[in-house]
Amino acid sequence: MDLHDEHEIEGEPVRLSQQSQRLELITFEHDCTLRDEPHYLTNRIESPQSCAFRFREWFLIDPRHPQTVRYYTSSYLLRSELVRHIKSRYWFMIHPFSRFRFYWEIWLVLYTYALMLAVPFTIAFTGTMRRENYVYFIAAGVNLLSTAEIVVNCLTGFSTDQYYQHVRLGPWDVFVNYLKGMFVIDFIYAFPASLFARAFIRNEAALEVVLNVVSGLLLFKRFRFEMINYYKLRLILISGLFIHWCNCFYKIAATVVEDPQYGEDPLWDEHVKFLLNIDNGMMRRYGHCFSTVLYYLFVMSFGEIGIPTTVHGKVLGAVCIIVGICFQLYLILQFFKLTTMTNSTKRNYAESVSQLQAYMGMKQFPKEMANRLMFYYEKKFEKCYFDEDKILSTLSEPLRHQIDDHSAARFYTTVPVFKDVPRSLLLALVRNMEKEIYLPNDMIVKAGSVGSWICFIHTGSVAAYTQSGKEIFHLYDGDHFGEISLFLKNKRLLNVIAIEFTQIFVLRRKAFIELVPPENALYQRLEEKAKERMQQILLEEELYKSHLLMVDGGGAMTD
Repeated sequence: MDLHDEHEIEGEPVRLSQQSQRLELITFEHDCTLRDEPHYLTNRIESPQSCAFRFREWFLIDPRHPQTVRYYTSSYLLRSELVRHIKSRYWFMIHPFSRFRFYWEIWLVLYTYALMLAVPFTIAFTGTMRRENYVYFIAAGVNLLSTAEIVVNCLTGFSTDQYYQHVRLGPWDVFVNYLKGMFVIDFIYAFPASLFARAFIRNEAALEVVLNVVSGLLLFKRFRFEMINYYKLRLILISGLFIHWCNCFYKIAATVVEDPQYGEDPLWDEHVKFLLNIDNGMMRRYGHCFSTVLYYLFVMSFGEIGIPTTVHGKVLGAVCIIVGICFQLYLILQFFKLTTMTNSTKRNYAESVSQLQAYMGMKQFPKEMANRLMFYYEKKFEKCYFDEDKILSTLSEPLRHQIDDHSAARFYTTVPVFKDVPRSLLLALVRNMEKEIYLPNDMIVKAGSVGSWICFIHTGSVAAYTQSGKEIFHLYDGDHFGEISLFLKNKRLLNVIAIEFTQIFVLRRKAFIELVPPENALYQRLEEKAKERMQQILLEEELYKSHLLMVDGGGAMTD
């Protein structure tokens, strides 16, 4: 078949701002007629209704995981990672973006935070015998959880890639990476030191010292603040933990170091005796200590006990006030940081959304159109509005080229047809491309239109329909369509519809001809692909038309 003697089968993309002028039909309700493939996990577990199938799904990549939403921006990337995991030899491993891992990380945050609250409270406000029991209980719980954490971490894949799209699942690679990281710390916490101390140390004084050391070590169990994505919540948790620690350390400093040689002060002595008397109860003593610490930290006053006259009281009070000043400075800096964050990109985004809502209200757009516009803004700016043209205009030309080349490299490495093409040619091609964005059900190409460019899918997926309405295939990240428009100028025979939020790059015929000579491998690949796709489409179209004629003929005979 001679390519240049046939009709062109794919069309030109329609820009969002000009769609209503170019096309009579700008959206098309995509009702997929292609046969749904079974879940890839059925290759391992036959019945999707079985408990084993549902249990194993918890350990595969989850589309609702925050990191999945962030790094796997299209259904193609998500499906490719899912298939790669299931088909690998290590399909039993836990994906770092799985549902199980998400809830496990939440549990780690909760239990670690509770540990950092309980341990200093136990050391400061419980008696020796009670402390011993509490330490055994807490230490045993930490040992069990740390052991479970070691097992889970040895079964969880990891990624060293900047964009977290190449997860390594090999057990040996995972274990070696874990050894280089937090394995030693987790092993220390998994070791039952308190039980060994109780079994082998008979001296009560030495045992108390060991238990206090074990309790102190528990405080250094790492807390993963970075796992808390909400900055305000993270700040509140850190501040609450800091005040609690100050409260516990104040109680220890006020009672343990107290000595008559520092002088006498009736109010101070009564304050210390109240904190030492275990008959007052742990919570009463904690509350009494808490009110004093708040005075020091925020009011920078000595509160009800007045200005101490003892050396010990003065030194402790001065240290607490200095710590309070530093803490207030920290809160002020965090407040300004939070204000700056709110007043920059997110605030600009909120203002742009407000303007969009006012515009939609004035134009009285129907609800469906308004929802599509809001969805477009949310996906395009990801809730952070910025003026890219203004930013780039302030940069030097070499720096702008570096940024363009970096973005281009991220794109062309995902396109199979660009494999083994010289980097200089790819950069030149990408620099001549234009980016287009489409929402679900947007018509990118309309049959019967005339175009002169090829489209490469950056992220998203599209469905292709023949002119008679038969859906024949889907295309995903890295695929391309409209390649025949580089060689022919005839009308299109395909409608191409966006299935999801889709970003494409458009390369015009003029730029392609100027940059890619006919003897180039890329030129030959695209020409061969165009011939192959044309044969496929024409065959599908003829078969579908024959099917429609048979259906119509059968209906006429029945009538």
